[in-house]
Amino acid sequence: MTAVLLCSPVPDASTRHVPVLLEETLAAVQPGPGRRVLDCTLGLGGHAAAMVAAGATVIGVERDPQARALAAARLGDAVEIRAATFADVVEAAIAAGETFDGLVADLGVSSMQLDDAARGFSFRAETRADMRMGDGCPEDAVGLIDRLDEAELADVIYTYGEERLSRVIARALKAARAENLSSAADLAAAIRKAVRGHTVSHPAVRTFQALRIAVNDELGQLDRLLKALPNILAPGGRAALISFHSLEDRAIKVALRAHVQHQRLSDAARRVIIPTDAELAANPRSGSAKLRWALR
Repeated sequence: MTAVLLCSPVPDASTRHVPVLLEETLAAVQPGPGRRVLDCTLGLGGHAAAMVAAGATVIGVERDPQARALAAARLGDAVEIRAATFADVVEAAIAAGETFDGLVADLGVSSMQLDDAARGFSFRAETRADMRMGDGCPEDAVGLIDRLDEAELADVIYTYGEERLSRVIARALKAARAENLSSAADLAAAIRKAVRGHTVSHPAVRTFQALRIAVNDELGQLDRLLKALPNILAPGGRAALISFHSLEDRAIKVALRAHVQHQRLSDAARRVIIPTDAELAANPRSGSAKLRWALR
């Protein structure tokens, strides 16, 4: 496993962090005294802090060493933090006979990671296109581009980015790497040069999403969590799953529906929950968030 270097902490990140769909998450999970909740994506501890305040015992999972340090400083001993990917933690907990009354998963890249140019998530970053969220990533985005041949890279971009110009972009990325270009900004510029015509958003957006998903095995992690969901929840246990793009939401919707149909879960959200106008005004990055709940 490739080591992930700690970047300089983002100043006051924990105080600037705004947990998405917070009230809706609390309503879905119903934390309270005597209830144990697994926060699969602890991040800077926004959801966890609110659940602790409600009286719940919270175990937080975080793969990002930088986020773990900031969350620990913010939460102290109030939350037990487990350092790993959430799929690994959930499967280990089930093997040990452990269950939870509640589960929260706020999926995708965090604002802190996006805002830290050293991590190379943004196509404006002048640093190497790393894109690793933390533990469990054997290679960064540049390594992935180098390892895959052009056709394989195009498949990744098409599948995870839903990018119809995947072959053109894969060819451009391979050419950029042949010139030893490795920064996120340089790779994004190569994509812009290859994609002709005007686009509403930067033409690298979908490709960067695809590379990030592949590097961090985000959909693989989610699939493992969804399969394990009925076994990690105690009877009466409640889960809240927050996604930020169609691939995640589609996977969650299909899995929850199947669990209910086969009576592995007793109920699940029939309609997606989205941010209110007030939340959108206060936190524009919440715009693509979708919450689905499930009950065992």
